[in-house]
Amino acid sequence: MKKISWKLQSGKEASVSVSLKLSEIVNADGQEVEVKRCEMEIVAEVEGMGVVGHGRPVAAQEAAAKIGKLGIAQENLDKIESAIKEIENDPEWIAKMAAKKAAREQEVAYEKASAKVRKAMNN
Repeated sequence: MKKISWKLQSGKEASVSVSLKLSEIVNADGQEVEVKRCEMEIVAEVEGMGVVGHGRPVAAQEAAAKIGKLGIAQENLDKIESAIKEIENDPEWIAKMAAKKAAREQEVAYEKASAKVRKAMNN
């Protein structure tokens, strides 16, 4: 996990944590079960306020970017983007993205084949 921290004008500490979660403990009818997963988790926090946002930074008018309610200056955005790139270069993440791409390609091929069959049946 990478944690990028800085002080806000108010003096409070802001931080953004970027991590790759490969498993999770879930409650399955009273039994704790470890479930495999591969998810990027990005959490923005402000001292005294707790979590103020989740997810990738998005464009903002008042700052270079924002995550939830947290405005992010360009200097910190660069650090956050660097941490995200590290995760995107992780072998587990690369395998997940390749699997998603393959599944999407299969879905497109199926839709094309289905469209041909529908067209042939309507003629």
